[in-house]
Amino acid sequence: MAQAWLKSLLPGPTRAPAAPRVSSRSETLMVAGRRRRYLLVGPPPDARRYSQPAAVLIVLHGSSQTGQAVRSFSGNSFDFLAAEGRVAVVYPDGLKKRWNHNKSAREATNDVAFMDALAGHFNALLGQVPVIVVGFSNGGQLAIRLIHEIPQKLYGAAIVGATLPRPGGLAFTDQYQPVPVMLIHGTHDPVVPYGGEGWFGSLLGRPRGPSAPETAAYFAARNGITAAPKTTVLPHRPESGRTAVTLTRYEQPGLASVALYTVCGGGHVVPNRQRKAVIVAGRTTQDISAVAALAEFFPALRQQPRG
Repeated sequence: MAQAWLKSLLPGPTRAPAAPRVSSRSETLMVAGRRRRYLLVGPPPDARRYSQPAAVLIVLHGSSQTGQAVRSFSGNSFDFLAAEGRVAVVYPDGLKKRWNHNKSAREATNDVAFMDALAGHFNALLGQVPVIVVGFSNGGQLAIRLIHEIPQKLYGAAIVGATLPRPGGLAFTDQYQPVPVMLIHGTHDPVVPYGGEGWFGSLLGRPRGPSAPETAAYFAARNGITAAPKTTVLPHRPESGRTAVTLTRYEQPGLASVALYTVCGGGHVVPNRQRKAVIVAGRTTQDISAVAALAEFFPALRQQPRG
């Protein structure tokens, strides 16, 4: 049964919940001779009993952001998962506020090694717990690379406001291991177009990039799903205004599922119940929140904490 905080984030006649009470601290990890930083969020220090998290959520920021910036940009909504101790929420920092998502020859930073090391660190600390990655924009691009290169370290991945690279851009090795994937994308995203890069890219001589639906279909095929997807329109909140959300699910018994939340009229944002408007990035919606969608899609995020 969903916890009270999750119910408050799902469609219904409720107001946005108050910000969760959590603790946070900055940590570092040595990776390939570099000291890499991340913010670790957990239950408040005065919690009545200490608990051992049952899962780890790694939240990857967008370009020109930091871990703390994407935490604020998403209305601190992922912190709800950490408030009761069931999930350790981790906000890593990319070097120079970006992620090396495509094995660029011009960039020596090995962010795959950083994520691999983070997963290993928390598995050593907490035991073999599920590790889920959620990436926004450039962080979503890195999540796509992680699905291909270190799928064995992931319980699942979520991609917000990002799509597959243009043809020829998959410059990384695919380990071909199925991974459950959830996607959220706005149809009016001004940064990463929902329909793939269109006329402007064509003027520059670039091939059109895959759309959000094509990206979802790609991961479904990669997971071996051959059944037709099912699409439903989610309940609409009056405060969502001119946005609406449809959910397309690719499911087949025994196979890792894929879900695409299409935010009709939505922009380049992380939907949440706390922060409602990001003017330059386009509209958000109140019909879903990213954290509630994650908790619905990934059962590990609903487990009770251990200890």
